[in-house]
Amino acid sequence: MGKHQLIFGYRGSLCNDLISSLIQLVDCKLKEQAAPFRVKKSAINILIEGLQNILFHSVEVDGHRQTEDHCLFLLGKQHDSYVIRIGNFIEKHTQDALRNKMDRLNAMDADEIQQMYLDVLDHGTISEKGGAGLGFLRMIRDSGNKLGYSFEPTDDNRIFYCIEIVVSEQSGK
Repeated sequence: MGKHQLIFGYRGSLCNDLISSLIQLVDCKLKEQAAPFRVKKSAINILIEGLQNILFHSVEVDGHRQTEDHCLFLLGKQHDSYVIRIGNFIEKHTQDALRNKMDRLNAMDADEIQQMYLDVLDHGTISEKGGAGLGFLRMIRDSGNKLGYSFEPTDDNRIFYCIEIVVSEQSGK
């Protein structure tokens, strides 16, 4: 987490029940930190989107999602900002498309993000993995900030992909 105070961290596998438990734990941690309601709500929404992305889009091996020890989630604090890092393994061949999507979204201003979000809600089609492309849009919209990201190569045909989202009292809706 760099120069941030680590509040909560998790590494391991994921399932829907565990996501619910992690959300409850983070909610408690943010209450302990006396985080403002808007910051807490944004952080929880971002966490839900990020963890669901991992659950639905993690690497498949022999037709099964591989999430064992492939998920990383960190929540930290620096001054009045909360930093969320969420990471998982992706297939190497998806890196360029994901990088292009992130760069395209990060180049948009808040109005463009909101319009694209509404367009996807109105006209988006659900993919075979269950998504319509709203996850990153919601993270940017809820945080009011661009998404940081990194790709770390591994020894096999995978990449460890990590996003970083900053939520502060001054950012967001």
